[in-house]
Amino acid sequence: MFLALFIVFTVIAIGVFGFSIFKTFKIVKNPMPKSIDYKSEIRKFFYIHLGVSVATTMLFIFLAMWQAYPMKYYDWISYIFGSILFGFTFPTFVIFFVLHYYGKEIDVKIKKFLFIFMLSSGVISIISLILLTNGVADYISYPLVNGLNFQKGFVTPKSGKPNLAWYAICILSGAVLVLVICDHRFYKEYGKHGILDSTFFVAFPAGIIGARVGYVIGEWNHSVDGLPSFAQRVANGQWWSIFAVWEGGLTIISGALVGIIVGVLWFIWRNKKYSIWLAVDVIVPCILIAQGIGRWGNFFNCEVHGNQVPASSWWFLPKMVLKNSEFSVNYLGADTGNIWAPLFFVEFLSNFAGYFIIRFLIGKGLKKYLEMGDLAFSYIVWYGLTRTIMEPMRAPAYNMGNDGYYSWVWSILFVLIGTGAIILNHIIRLIIRKKTNKQVVYKEVSVLGTIISGSSIFTIGLALTILGSIFMMTSAQSPLLEFNRYNNGLIILTVGLSVILISVISLTYFLQRPKKEVLAYEK
Repeated sequence: MFLALFIVFTVIAIGVFGFSIFKTFKIVKNPMPKSIDYKSEIRKFFYIHLGVSVATTMLFIFLAMWQAYPMKYYDWISYIFGSILFGFTFPTFVIFFVLHYYGKEIDVKIKKFLFIFMLSSGVISIISLILLTNGVADYISYPLVNGLNFQKGFVTPKSGKPNLAWYAICILSGAVLVLVICDHRFYKEYGKHGILDSTFFVAFPAGIIGARVGYVIGEWNHSVDGLPSFAQRVANGQWWSIFAVWEGGLTIISGALVGIIVGVLWFIWRNKKYSIWLAVDVIVPCILIAQGIGRWGNFFNCEVHGNQVPASSWWFLPKMVLKNSEFSVNYLGADTGNIWAPLFFVEFLSNFAGYFIIRFLIGKGLKKYLEMGDLAFSYIVWYGLTRTIMEPMRAPAYNMGNDGYYSWVWSILFVLIGTGAIILNHIIRLIIRKKTNKQVVYKEVSVLGTIISGSSIFTIGLALTILGSIFMMTSAQSPLLEFNRYNNGLIILTVGLSVILISVISLTYFLQRPKKEVLAYEK
């Protein structure tokens, strides 16, 4: 009986939510947007989503009864309250997201309301999902299901390989979200949707291919998950193993690099009338969002972990995340009271923080000092720095290459390449500006002296730091990939060099002698 009721209310919830989506796209595609009474439509959506909330709450209640979870009263409170909130806020977030990004000729006040309510409902839906899952976290089995196998049904990382993996869904969802965000940015600039569609359909698969190629190269002579190395398998005639993505194995660093290069070349070829510099500054930092969402695929796969740590030190994690982190696909279950350090979660936070820092703190706060392309190169620096710090934290099974240094070396190169690109970007544009007699204006010239003097003092301090890091490295033997004297010195050296080089940019402002003109993106 409970199963039947669960199915009935699931169908009702999906049906009502589907009607809400249908109604939204009908509004978006209306050829006469000025005739739409958005206030009235928004009120209707609230009533519809109340219906979704009721149906969602009932389906979760009957799911718990069907599974006969012996839940305590406080678990029921968390579970039901989370269901009510999630059933209302999640569809509201989705609908307002579509209206905000694709609605036409909406009143400024209503547009602002949609944006604020979209953000708030998105945050509340995440909190409500945590409440919902915390209610049943103690009563379900772990590790969690990570996909669907067409022969075995739902499988876990310990029971079989899925044909439809949650990991793939997470990656695809992140990529589609990035496309929507970037498409909106281009719509605001050029008044047209769909400019980036072809670039997405070329760059995304290119990134997947690049991620696989990077993994194969890094693990060519290394046995993973008990399988022979790629070199051995190819020598035995199993050349197809190179393409066996379903066995696992993607390297995000190489995937990002290849995807960016292919995407840039395609965009230049297919969209000559649009600014490639605007495109890279909009799209490339946004990759951090896709990577952050993709990391939740690693959560379901029980991978990208550090060594064992006390669960109490990660008490702030949702219960379900905490309990699933007791398992690792490459290790046995953690000792009692311990979990495998959830580095996937750390990188998720770092990626999202990096996007907002690059997009708003740097992109808007330092706008008058930026050159076109700086935001794209900042992504390379940020992600390289994230991985530079995180790679030594990984459990040995997740380090690539025979010595474990493969991904770490590439991470350090990312930091240095991104830093060098920012420097060259400023220097080359300064030279071009001098030759064409163009200058950029900054509102407060007096700030430049402060920048130069401050960066000089900062540079001296960092120089001493670098000397100290070199001493640390030369006084220790090259060790395994972990935090120790040698590797810490190398991290400090990498960061120090990057900051020193970037501080040199202040000299270009001094050489430009700013006047009263502001350069915009080239159309």
